[in-house]
Amino acid sequence: MIARQPSTKILLTAAAVCFLFGLAVPTVAITVGEDSASDDVVLEPTSQYAVVHDDELRLDLEALNERAVTHTDGVFAITVTDDTVEAVWLENDVDGLEFYSTADPTTEITDSSPLEPAAGETIAVGAAVDTRIAQQGTETFSVHVAYEDEDGSDGEDDSDDDEPKVVALESLAVGESTVAVGDSVVVNATYRNHGSETKQTTAALVVDGTIVDTETVDLEPDTTETVTFERSMQWPGTYEVGVDGAASESVTVEGPPVDVLEADVTETELTAGGVGTVEATVSNPTDRTVERTLELAVDDIVVETRTVSIEPNDERTVAFERQFDEAGTYDVAVSGVTAGSVTVSEPDPVSVETRELSAAATAALAPPMAMGLLCLSIAANRRWALVST
Repeated sequence: MIARQPSTKILLTAAAVCFLFGLAVPTVAITVGEDSASDDVVLEPTSQYAVVHDDELRLDLEALNERAVTHTDGVFAITVTDDTVEAVWLENDVDGLEFYSTADPTTEITDSSPLEPAAGETIAVGAAVDTRIAQQGTETFSVHVAYEDEDGSDGEDDSDDDEPKVVALESLAVGESTVAVGDSVVVNATYRNHGSETKQTTAALVVDGTIVDTETVDLEPDTTETVTFERSMQWPGTYEVGVDGAASESVTVEGPPVDVLEADVTETELTAGGVGTVEATVSNPTDRTVERTLELAVDDIVVETRTVSIEPNDERTVAFERQFDEAGTYDVAVSGVTAGSVTVSEPDPVSVETRELSAAATAALAPPMAMGLLCLSIAANRRWALVST
């Protein structure tokens, strides 16, 4: 069965530094601002940023920060009253706009990571706007509700659940077990697609627990593909070299005792969007000039490299600058030497102002430097039969 309801629009305008959207009254499965036990899903405002006007849920986020991600928790709430509701998710094709559960700000609410509330449960929904990538244009935003089938299943076809569909690492081959400083080690990782459909996998080259390189490949059904990495070994010592953290082999690097003596973060606390500095000191106790490549790693992933020359019997301090856009705590290291951690907090809350609009189906959305139209609609998928606007 296909049911249709009128949609509403979001107007992006650079004239007002605010962010509003209106949510149209959907099918009987979803209502706005009414806590009725006869409705399966209820959407209602729960903060100063949201109001209900003319059967629409309107959000007004004032003075968004430029070139930054602004998070606003608990903007509105989704309450489920029907125990046959399996999942609720939001479809959003707007670059720079995400919705998330306040209980888990790190995960966007999508079809691959939906809300799975129990009957009677209320979930607070927050909004994140990234004004560095927000673009003008017209897009569609939808709320979906999935129901269990009458037999209690989730409506998916489980007939081939026993068929392997995973892409698995089949073999790993690391080149020479002993190399000189500056030489490269060749690593071959072979993957097999056990499924009946083409799959994609990303191989990650890992050295002593740090991801130093990645490569993505497509695999046809029931075939193998070999990913080849070539890793330059810059520092003397013994390392575990492998892929995906699942398999590795030891490689010993021989050469002059040039090493990173210490590494430190100069700012341990930042606001989201702030830039931190990481300094590393390299020592060259030999009688000749050497070159080494330093690698800055954040949470065990190399994010920047720097090649430097160190004079004989000398030391050199190298500084990296890194912008941290998301709130959280990050572990930082330089070429395997721990530099410390950086704690990133959200900026101060934005101020809010409610604005009246000229038409019930129109609202304004204005991150800095953005302009255009965004269309908003509601859809419900009952027993996997689509109900949409």
